[in-house]
Amino acid sequence: MTRSYVICAVVLAGLAGCKGSSAKEGKRAPVEKVAERASSNPFKAVEDVVEGRKLYLRNGCSACHGMGGGGGMGKPLIDDEWRFGSDDPTLFKLIRGEIPQQTMPNVIGKNMTDDEIWKVLLYVRSVYAGDAAKINWAVPPPVPPEMFAAAQHTGDPVAAGKQIFLQICVPCHGPEGHGDGPASVALDPKPRNLTDPGYMAGLDDRYLFELVSRGGIAVGKSPLMPAQPTLAAEDLNNVIAFVRTLSGSQAH
Repeated sequence: MTRSYVICAVVLAGLAGCKGSSAKEGKRAPVEKVAERASSNPFKAVEDVVEGRKLYLRNGCSACHGMGGGGGMGKPLIDDEWRFGSDDPTLFKLIRGEIPQQTMPNVIGKNMTDDEIWKVLLYVRSVYAGDAAKINWAVPPPVPPEMFAAAQHTGDPVAAGKQIFLQICVPCHGPEGHGDGPASVALDPKPRNLTDPGYMAGLDDRYLFELVSRGGIAVGKSPLMPAQPTLAAEDLNNVIAFVRTLSGSQAH
């Protein structure tokens, strides 16, 4: 009888161990699911590329990498040189800010959803102009230029300028132009406070046009102020019109 009880106890202990193992596997399942989801880009439609561009601009990626990904303060996104690798999972982690020793700030990526990061990456893939033999990702569909244009059209110069400002200037100058954007903590010299009426009143529109279009180095200022060569003259004038409202200074 005692021998039977011992055998039963051993069997029950073994079953309990199996049940515990299943429970642990159950807890790990969501992690495995996330890893599987992040192994490739689930977005592939033309509309996703357009949305990715909106997110790229809205989150200020263009402030460092340029409006079209041609680079500026940050490296170009259109070439075939990658420091950490070119596959989807690696670039996803880079945008999220999870790669050790990366210099790209993680402030923005950590506040983006997975879907938003994938759509931004899809847009980045769409502007690639490097060696086609190095492509190791699903090539996104081409987007008609009018679809990009329709996504940003506005008839108010100040409103249009604000839209561009929020897309490319906020990381350094902050949403209200105080020079306190998330990237400003790592910059020396610090970004200019665009709300200072005394300083801004002394700058004419031609100077601001050259500063924004050609970058700080073109007007004897810091090279950390990137050039925006892809902005049309109308876009530049709209940005200047909006920036003037931040300090209340008049155009001249």
